[in-house]
Amino acid sequence: MSKNNNNPKRNKPKILTKYDQFVVPRLRDIPVWVREGATDEEIAKRLNIHIWTLGDYRRKHPKFAEALERPTKWETHVYPRLAEIQQWFEEGVNAEDIIRKLDIGKTTWYEYIDKHPMLAELVKWSRSVPISHVENSLLKAATGYEYEEIKTIIEEDKNGKKKTRIEKVKRYQPPNPTAMIFYLKNRAPNEWNDRRELVVNTKALEQERKQLFLDMIEADVVDADYEAIEESVEIEEGYMETEDSQS
Repeated sequence: MSKNNNNPKRNKPKILTKYDQFVVPRLRDIPVWVREGATDEEIAKRLNIHIWTLGDYRRKHPKFAEALERPTKWETHVYPRLAEIQQWFEEGVNAEDIIRKLDIGKTTWYEYIDKHPMLAELVKWSRSVPISHVENSLLKAATGYEYEEIKTIIEEDKNGKKKTRIEKVKRYQPPNPTAMIFYLKNRAPNEWNDRRELVVNTKALEQERKQLFLDMIEADVVDADYEAIEESVEIEEGYMETEDSQS
């Protein structure tokens, strides 16, 4: 038996790569840098590696890629402002202005509506609120309503001292015919809409015209209504002579 077999195998020392030396000790710091807004170039410089090396490590090491992952605009721009978005829609602000307020693109906005049911439901419900308010006001105007008119009256007594008196008067607003018509036409269009649709079967009319033309071609004689008119020649003023009298 050889001596080499009696000697225990020694473990070879592990060769540390740049990833082990510069990146692994800073894995907890990297997410902090990302939240602070550091770019990949700045992070690579802090880790003392090249930007290309950073990209290579990102592909090879999932933990490093996770540490470098930046929050989406949903997390930074939209989700924290859901309450504001709801309020804007209820106030009647249109979607384009809201997108501008959130500092995101149109495509991103509609992608988030598709991806996040929370946002889709909020938009749908918030948009219905001002519509409901308008509908209620329209119905109120169409049916008539009572309201209270408040007047502030300033009076002056004999001594010149001014006193303020608040006067409340109940008034009645009669139904508005225009509001009534508009409401009924939109709520019950089949019964109240003035539009009448006339459906003309052009195909049937064309077939009828073709058949009439074919019948005229196949007929031996085509009768035509006419009226005979007797011609006359004027000889002198007040006297009319027909062709029969001249022959």
